[in-house]
Amino acid sequence: MVFPLYEKEAVSWQLTEGGELDAETWDRLCREVLNKRVIRRAMFLLEKMDRTELQIRRKLRDNHYPEELIDVAVDYVKSYHYIDDLRYAEVYIRSHQSDKSRAQLRAALQQRGVPSDLIAQAMEEAYEDCEEELIRKLLLQKQYNPEHMDRKQKYRIYQCLLRKGFSNSQIMRQMDLT
Repeated sequence: MVFPLYEKEAVSWQLTEGGELDAETWDRLCREVLNKRVIRRAMFLLEKMDRTELQIRRKLRDNHYPEELIDVAVDYVKSYHYIDDLRYAEVYIRSHQSDKSRAQLRAALQQRGVPSDLIAQAMEEAYEDCEEELIRKLLLQKQYNPEHMDRKQKYRIYQCLLRKGFSNSQIMRQMDLT
């Protein structure tokens, strides 16, 4: 088993690299040293930015904490709502919904480990207004003007909106191509 321990702590606990560690010593070491350390590490990771539960778990694994200690830290930060995947999804959607489609947002949140049911709940709340409004905003940003654009320019904008995940029918309606 691998876990982070300072050299002075290893000496005071009479531990050697590759040595045997009995269950009683491990339990005491966790209670007295490691539980506090893994919680502090999780708190430090959340200090500068919100993270999902999966992101915290990955970071703690990268720091060589065993799964049982990671569970302790995650339970602790969850109990104080320092990590809340629903809140994370809501904030992420609000801050990116003006430049990303639902499909892009969903994919980004799934990559960050937000469960699908929480993504759906956050999307439902964030998209009370219509996606078509977002298409209109993007068309304005692209300086879309159907009277002064040739077919190739319209097609380029249409493809851009499709890649962002908007439906064909919504794009056609907003571009007046129906």
